[in-house]
Amino acid sequence: MSVALDPVKAILFCAAALLAFIYINVRPDQRIAELATACAQLIAFTAVGAVLSYLTVTSNFPLADRQFAAVDAALHLNWLAYFDWVETHPAVKRVLALAYNSCMAQIAVLLILLSATGRFERMQEFVWLFVMSLVVIIPIAWIVPAANAWVHFDVVARVDANDASILADFNALRAGEMRQIALADVKGLISFPSFHTALAVILTYASRGVKPLFPVFLVLNLLMIAATPNMGGHYFIDVVAGAAVVLGLVVLRRSSWRALFARWTVAPSYEIG
Repeated sequence: MSVALDPVKAILFCAAALLAFIYINVRPDQRIAELATACAQLIAFTAVGAVLSYLTVTSNFPLADRQFAAVDAALHLNWLAYFDWVETHPAVKRVLALAYNSCMAQIAVLLILLSATGRFERMQEFVWLFVMSLVVIIPIAWIVPAANAWVHFDVVARVDANDASILADFNALRAGEMRQIALADVKGLISFPSFHTALAVILTYASRGVKPLFPVFLVLNLLMIAATPNMGGHYFIDVVAGAAVVLGLVVLRRSSWRALFARWTVAPSYEIG
């Protein structure tokens, strides 16, 4: 398989990397340097993550849609009833769609505000959680692939054509018919765990303590999570798993590695005498 680079993203990456270099080495300005560095890292890794996510779909592992639907049923969560309810309430659907598609705008606002207020460690934490959540989610999606709930419940004809276009890439990759990954037109093919849910949790967590931002992000991302079954074709268990990945990573990051592995890393002390 080959990869077709996206010239726009390549230019943006080069511009961000150049700004980072200038404001670190030539004209030091930590706010601009940290912002540019974070942008360069996110642009680079989203490209890598997109390629990896597409490659995982080519696996021959059996689809797990039936099992995921069964887990939802065991949790007494009726996916089809929820889908029908949203579809019959156009105003609700519009609000959910706006929230679901707000990821990029939220990331831009978050990074700018964190940089402007000097919360550099928080910015680095956001980038780390973004990257690591994909590092965890992509292998899981490779081993336990799924088409999505739209296909399982046979409602593809009722889904917006632009949203349903992800299925064309998914089916082509599974059939071995796609030979080129175009970075300018990559789509979110991962069903389980839901990265949209993971990102909603990350954005909310990263905005904590930022008073003008946190209440807005909290509401917006709760709506984004509520939108994932309809707008992304995710099972409810996808949503739970996506949130669990981020919560696990937060606990891991906040844990002190020295304390966690003290018994192996701290040399025993002896009395001298």
